[in-house]
Amino acid sequence: MPRLSDYAFGRVILDGEAHTRDLVVTSGEVLSPWVRQEGHRLVSEDLAWVLDRAPRVLVVGTGAVGRLVVPEDTINYVAARGIVLVVRRTARAIDEFNALEGRGEQVAACLHLTC
Repeated sequence: MPRLSDYAFGRVILDGEAHTRDLVVTSGEVLSPWVRQEGHRLVSEDLAWVLDRAPRVLVVGTGAVGRLVVPEDTINYVAARGIVLVVRRTARAIDEFNALEGRGEQVAACLHLTC
């Protein structure tokens, strides 16, 4: 079970290892760096890797101040696949991910670590 902790602008600890690039975390895999097509705008193509792993819940961390935008068409794209989408600033997204993972949910997190 992955555990995220000690988030600070541009850095997070995953199972004791520091990560300084945006990342995607599932129950058994990590994708880092997570690079998006449009930088601070999340498009459906940015989610292909994580959606292939079929999480029941997808938590998106939008950065320390929430700069990553999740447009309505991306929200609809995720919902059409029957996946619950939770969008929060990254510190709160990490808390959500850890809580869901701790309850045994099939959850994944896409985390923007900076702005």
